[in-house]
Amino acid sequence: MASAKGSTKRTDAITNRARILQAALSVFAERGLELEMNEVAALAHLGVGTLYGHFANREDLLRAILQSVVEDSLKQMQAARTAHADDPRAALQAFISTGVHLQEQYQPLSGVLHDPRLVKLMDPSYGQSVRIQFLEIPRELLVQGMQMGIFRQDIDPSVAAVIIMGAFTSAIDLLGTYRSLDELAEQLTHSLLTLLTENT
Repeated sequence: MASAKGSTKRTDAITNRARILQAALSVFAERGLELEMNEVAALAHLGVGTLYGHFANREDLLRAILQSVVEDSLKQMQAARTAHADDPRAALQAFISTGVHLQEQYQPLSGVLHDPRLVKLMDPSYGQSVRIQFLEIPRELLVQGMQMGIFRQDIDPSVAAVIIMGAFTSAIDLLGTYRSLDELAEQLTHSLLTLLTENT
């Protein structure tokens, strides 16, 4: 019986943490680093004490928000690639489509996520680790495509990975949303594949 109660408490704690982070993301998008713990608790329909039971202070919650966005983005990008593990072309298309949709999903947070004050809350090594993880997905995809003779042999996969990431992280800001996300992803994929496969 005690085990069942303990399991229920753990489940409640996981559910509450998810509710808090979801509410915090909404408040964060509107208020940035000025978000208030009371406002987050109210939006999550939880007591402030429950909120502080999960996050010691506002800085702790802000770090959790950033980590949540990063982890979700990495998870979605990796899933896009592995869904087409044997087809680098299809994997690249899925990866770019996911990247474009992630830009739209987290666009309300984009300005705040680049706030230097938020970066200062994180361990300096965290930012470097995140950059490496994001770039490694397209880099591995490119290396695989080169080994299979699909992509050009004269490209530098690390530099090309940066170009791919830059393509969809900048596309919505520079091109706007006058076209659908799927159309934008398709056009980016076509352009990148032309560059990656020319002369092969």
